[in-house]
Amino acid sequence: MPIRITGMNSGLDTESIISELVSAYKQKGTKYEKAQDKIAWKQEAWKSLSSKTYSFRTGLDKMRFSSGYSLKTTSVSNASKASITAGNNAVNGTQTLEIKQLAKSGYLTGGKVSKLDGTAVEAETTMSELGMSGDGDISVNGKQITISGTTKVSEVISKLNDAGVKANFDAANGRIFVSSTDSGADADFTITALNANGTTALSKLGLNVAPDTAAGDKTYADYAAAYGDMNDAEVASLLQSYGKNDTDTDRLVANFAKQYQAADDALTKDSIVQEFKAFAAYAKEAQNKTTDELGYNADAVRIHGQDAKIKLNGADFTSKSNSFSINGLTIDALATTDAGEVLTVTTTTDNQGIYDKIKDFLSDYNDLINSMTKSYNAESASDYEPLTEDEKDAMSDTEIEKWEAKGKGAILRRDSTLSTLMSVMTSAMSKTYEINGKTYALSSFGIKTLGIMNAEDNEQNAYHIDGDADDDATSSNTDKLMAAIIEDPDAVTEFFKKISNDLYSSLGEQMTATTLRSYGSFYNDKQLDTEYRSYTTKISDWDQKVQDIEDQYYKKFAAMESALASLQSQQSSLSGLLGS
Repeated sequence: MPIRITGMNSGLDTESIISELVSAYKQKGTKYEKAQDKIAWKQEAWKSLSSKTYSFRTGLDKMRFSSGYSLKTTSVSNASKASITAGNNAVNGTQTLEIKQLAKSGYLTGGKVSKLDGTAVEAETTMSELGMSGDGDISVNGKQITISGTTKVSEVISKLNDAGVKANFDAANGRIFVSSTDSGADADFTITALNANGTTALSKLGLNVAPDTAAGDKTYADYAAAYGDMNDAEVASLLQSYGKNDTDTDRLVANFAKQYQAADDALTKDSIVQEFKAFAAYAKEAQNKTTDELGYNADAVRIHGQDAKIKLNGADFTSKSNSFSINGLTIDALATTDAGEVLTVTTTTDNQGIYDKIKDFLSDYNDLINSMTKSYNAESASDYEPLTEDEKDAMSDTEIEKWEAKGKGAILRRDSTLSTLMSVMTSAMSKTYEINGKTYALSSFGIKTLGIMNAEDNEQNAYHIDGDADDDATSSNTDKLMAAIIEDPDAVTEFFKKISNDLYSSLGEQMTATTLRSYGSFYNDKQLDTEYRSYTTKISDWDQKVQDIEDQYYKKFAAMESALASLQSQQSSLSGLLGS
């Protein structure tokens, strides 16, 4: 805007005079701005309501299909032994269950270790301080680990973890703890020596556990007899095929075989063959050694990983965890059943679940229709126009907030689009359907509105369930809905499938794309956008017109000032000639 210096000759406050002259023109521009702000209010209100309606329609999917009502409930005769959840496809009836075995993870609690001087072992303690010299090889899950006198306890732990187990050194108790990474027999681990120094290393670390033959552990003599004289090709053939068709395999050989079968190059496969042969050779050497010579740690404890085993209706099932998923049932085994103990598992239709689903549907409907009704019936707020910046400056933040809340709250009052949408919803909910020769409406199940006279303000379109304990208005009435579900759940679910599907379709017709609205919108968003942009143009054009009028006034006053300046100059010249 140009800098203007006015009123120098006339002494008039030209700025104020011109401002008053153009103020009437500016008022029209202000009206345009307020009209545009009202459109923005309407857009904001509709966006919120449209989004809420869209979410409600999407939520109807859980009511439109049979799968939404296939709710089951299951009980078990001894809940301390098993926890059972029924899925929608679980079969109604009574079944038998026995918990034969719980799943376990593999654990090795190492024996207490100490230095040669009897002092406590720390993470930085070396194997030589524990009494080991030279290099020793051990196998963990079929992976070779070399341990020397300079290897630290912390480094041994790291090597164990890298080999696929969880290992930790507890300095306070002076023990190493090793566990499998998962429960179940297949996840169990093996730790064994590949040579004499490997045995020494395990013994010094407290991890040299005597084989538990009762648990299926093999002795060195067993391994020497089975594999001691195999050549490379025979070992390769064994490891290639081992465990593929046999579910009850030796843990140590199985872990070697897993590594071999997973190897993707000949060099790696050959190294695994040589490791296995080294173990077999050591087994031949160690088979005649005494327990003391083998250095078993008497205070070490080994627990092997195992699968959970159950019998359901006499059929055997296994799982690496204590959880089973069988024919719609999720069974969590908690404890083994006693000898001769058989649990009964009873599955029935979840009547309460169906009731709650219908109740939730009506609650969502009520929330939406009440919001629409309140907006449509809002009190007139024609005096609460959008505020200009000058008007806001004269008010406190609280006053502005209350003013705009009043205006925005009535922005959809008597809105024709909203009226149509409400009518679509209420009409769909009032339909009747014939099912198995009988005609049903919502009222057939004790579901109805309270009417204008009895309902709270703007809640005359909301539905209430007779006998609903959470509804003060109808809790004392007879519960027809639950009675109908118990008597004929198929008829009830069929009715609500139909009514929710019709409601879904009716709302879908209101969100189709037209020249006035976008797809998925329940209001004329395109039309409002056009109107908003139109006012942007009007405001800009009118601002320019006001500027032009203002410029004309400034030109006129400038001409006046120029004329006065000329007159004053002439007067001065005349006075000079007259000698005054």
